[in-house]
Amino acid sequence: MGRVKCLVRMGIALAGASLALGCSHDIPPPVTYASAKVDDHTAKPNPANDDKNLKPPFGPFDVQTVFYIAKSNDKDRVDYGLRLDQHCAPASDNAMFPYWRELQHAPPVRSHKLKFFQYAAYGFSEQRVVKKGREGGQYLVVLKQFKRPILIVTKHGADGYCTATPYSKVQGVKSAHLDYIFAKVAGPMSVDYIDIHGTDTKSGRKLVERQNP
Repeated sequence: MGRVKCLVRMGIALAGASLALGCSHDIPPPVTYASAKVDDHTAKPNPANDDKNLKPPFGPFDVQTVFYIAKSNDKDRVDYGLRLDQHCAPASDNAMFPYWRELQHAPPVRSHKLKFFQYAAYGFSEQRVVKKGREGGQYLVVLKQFKRPILIVTKHGADGYCTATPYSKVQGVKSAHLDYIFAKVAGPMSVDYIDIHGTDTKSGRKLVERQNP
C-alpha cells in the first residue's frame, strides 16, 4: 500500500471541488431576520452574507468560515460555516456544515455544497450545542477524521456582527486557537501528511502539528 491511504482514513477529499458525483447532505436553513425575535441583544445583520455567489446561502447572523481545510494541489478549500441566531448563539445541534469555497478561479469567490461521499472525509462524528444565551454560546464538533474535540465560542463582535472562534489541542497546547488544516496532496486519493495550524492564545506563538498517514 505504501503511502497510498484511503480518503476515509485520512479525511481529505483530494479530488477537489470540481468532482460532482453523488448526493449532498441536507444543510439546515439559516435563521432569517424576519423570523428572529429582535431585541436589545440582537446582532447586526452581516451584509457579506448577502453574496449571491455563495451556495448554500447564508443567513444574516451566520459565520461563513469558522475554520477550513486547504490542499496543496489547488486553492479550493473546504470551509466550515455556522448557523447562528439573532443572539449569536448556535441555531441547532446541526448548526455547522462543511462546503466548498472556490478560490482557484476567483474573483468572484463562489461556493457549493459537498457531495455525499465527501462527507466521509469532511463530516462530523459529533456536533452539538454546549450552551446558548442572549449574548452568544458554545458549540462542540468532532470531525470524523480529526478526533480531537473543537470547542467554538460564539458572541457579538466589536462591530456588532456575530463571531465564532474555534479552540482545540494543537502541538500539545490545550485550548489553542485552531486556524486551519493543510493537506499535502500525494495523489488522487492520498496525502503525504496534514499540518494542523493554530495559535497559542496566551503567548501568541504560532503552532504547527504534523500528522502522517
